[in-house]
Amino acid sequence: MITQKLLELDPTLVQHNEGSWSIPYTSTTGYSSFNDAGIECETGEFLYALARLLKPQNILETGTHHGIGASYMGMAVLHNHTGHLETIEFLPEIHKVASRRIQTMGLNTVVSCHLGDVANFTTTTKYQLILLDTEPQTRFAELIKFYLNLDDGGYIFIHDLHNHMHQIPNAEHGFAWPYGKIPEEMRQLVTTGKLRPFHFHTPRGLTGFYKPSPADYQW
Repeated sequence: MITQKLLELDPTLVQHNEGSWSIPYTSTTGYSSFNDAGIECETGEFLYALARLLKPQNILETGTHHGIGASYMGMAVLHNHTGHLETIEFLPEIHKVASRRIQTMGLNTVVSCHLGDVANFTTTTKYQLILLDTEPQTRFAELIKFYLNLDDGGYIFIHDLHNHMHQIPNAEHGFAWPYGKIPEEMRQLVTTGKLRPFHFHTPRGLTGFYKPSPADYQW
């Protein structure tokens, strides 16, 4: 299990029951996470397994944070013996933490940690797997931004996004908080079949989109 491997490589990590983050403490959820507000361990294991299965040549992650997601996916790239992961973080002090973790994990040859604003990040690279995990209010725009960089047959995921897509009234913050309303361009990508959404009912939510390949069977 990759989670155990990460714990062995980095003694600063502490694994928590996902329910322990709520106040008051709730009963066990069956999910866990580390002590740094990164992705759930089970989500990390899923992304590791998916990357092992897909053998992507290029992976993109937005919102490196402390490098937990990058560690799971980077470990898959390392074990695949092919591919590369790029991850982008906006805050310099957080970028330093993530960079040190990637070094500790022995992933510096397969993971590139970029410092900067995702909005200013430009690339012509085609990615087969993308994880969007920055601030929630920027993720719909990032999906639109990187859609053309997503290879046919590729997958793009938005973390912290449930099947209701946050398009629900919120008494304190207003409708569709914190993601905002679904942009029309994103809506068109889905309704025209250029992206096919699917959802995982994890504690914090995980929504994926598949970009159809011309080689797919056409109904």
